[in-house]
Amino acid sequence: MKEKEYREIKEMLRQLEQKIDTLYRASTEQEFELEVLVEPAEVVKPAVAAKPVVAAEPVIVAEPVVAAEPVAATEPAVVGDLFASMAHRPTVADSLAKNKNKGRLKDAIPLNDKFLYVKVLFSENTELYESTLDHLQSLENLQQAETYLAEVFPNWELFSPAVQKFLTLLKDVF
Repeated sequence: MKEKEYREIKEMLRQLEQKIDTLYRASTEQEFELEVLVEPAEVVKPAVAAKPVVAAEPVIVAEPVVAAEPVAATEPAVVGDLFASMAHRPTVADSLAKNKNKGRLKDAIPLNDKFLYVKVLFSENTELYESTLDHLQSLENLQQAETYLAEVFPNWELFSPAVQKFLTLLKDVF
């Protein structure tokens, strides 16, 4: 496209935009009358005579229409700005995760994991397992539970999968 054609098209678009703006301003400054057709209710008469029935003419009622106020032009907002206020609120998933297993420690341990813990961590001593869980349940927070486990079971390897799984379970309960 040549430069001259480009300028001509651009000028035509500018003129068209001005005409549209002029029409819009003129239409918002005037009041229009809206014609509403109201049809009368149909009356059913008994068939006494065989006279032709003529339908009533619709009645035209004029109602004034109030001109709409022009809306102030604002720059379009970025989608990220629209949802920025929501970024700092906790999600439903966060709320549910906080309340996930806040119950008894024994109830939170699945049966397979119980056998794993008894065999690997408590040297197949079920009484030691039960008494440890009872004591852990009586503690108030995770830090006290970890301190207790470190004192009573210093030989546990902290990086073993069974210990990691048990500690994760404690974090969920506390």
